[in-house]
Amino acid sequence: MKGSPGQEINSAPQNGPIIDQTWRSAKLEELENALNTFVSPQRLISTSRETPAGGMFGYRGQIDLGLFRVHVESDVEINQAPEDANDRMAFVTSLSRPSQLKIQGETFSISQQHAVIFPSGPQRVIVVPKDAEHHVLITSRHKIMECCAKLLGYDIPGFLDFDVGVDLDTSTGHSWLRLLEYVEAELSDPGALIRQSPIAWRQFEQSLLTGFLLSHRHTYTNALLRPQSAVAPFYVKRAEAYIEAHFSEPLSLADIAAHARVSARSLQNGFQSFRGMTPMAFLRSVRLQHVHRALLAADPAAATVTEIALACGFGHMGEFGTLYKRTFGETPKQTLAKAVYR
Repeated sequence: MKGSPGQEINSAPQNGPIIDQTWRSAKLEELENALNTFVSPQRLISTSRETPAGGMFGYRGQIDLGLFRVHVESDVEINQAPEDANDRMAFVTSLSRPSQLKIQGETFSISQQHAVIFPSGPQRVIVVPKDAEHHVLITSRHKIMECCAKLLGYDIPGFLDFDVGVDLDTSTGHSWLRLLEYVEAELSDPGALIRQSPIAWRQFEQSLLTGFLLSHRHTYTNALLRPQSAVAPFYVKRAEAYIEAHFSEPLSLADIAAHARVSARSLQNGFQSFRGMTPMAFLRSVRLQHVHRALLAADPAAATVTEIALACGFGHMGEFGTLYKRTFGETPKQTLAKAVYR
């Protein structure tokens, strides 16, 4: 489906069938409208002395996993104002002239050799020269977290933090770019299997997310790359089983260590070495997962967030709310509001 100059897009598409939308316009405000519809709220401000021109925007994929290209025909500053963080994050590289990303007081280069990764939330300013073309991957922070947990073999307590700057001029960078080329080719093919089979799409998505996790530095890079020959000792597994069975109780590190029959220090070291977190962080993760499931299964008219959080072992509601939003990308009330009563 191709847009034409002057045409407006009234609403963003939802997840489901693969989106294939190309938008061309001679007006900067119409290019801005397309980006606002498919990507996120942002302003395109001309920084050229020439008459502002438009450009091209093409999106392929689904809302929480897609690729798009954007080409601007005049010098532009893309201003993405601070916002409530949601589930999406972006990987951005340039196919032509270099640009700059300004985020949280730092400046990063965007070129054919350097890319950037950033989540929604903080203010971002991208300084783009005339005739630059960006290649952007949009993906889900929650799905990245789930994929990372599967690869590690244990739950992790929240979203991953990635290094903003990415050096593409490495063997790993070249491998990642080849994967992106494959992804774009599949998304562009009307007869591709991923358009016909949900199973094929899920495998395709997992391959991309795994490549993303292994190609870029983040919170769990060292854990993912660590040799996996060693098996977690019995006392770590015993502690995990105890936590799963007693997560709603007011457990302390001493309680867990006593049940595992090791010292608190040995338990700490075991969890750090084999799970990449402390026993108490594992406990918080288990509690959060139980709260999340309970909120989704609750009747919003009868249940409250506080009741469910207390029943799952949380005592400090402020800390709980912060941990929950960091982990699931939304507040507990938002989860409860969309719950389906069973």
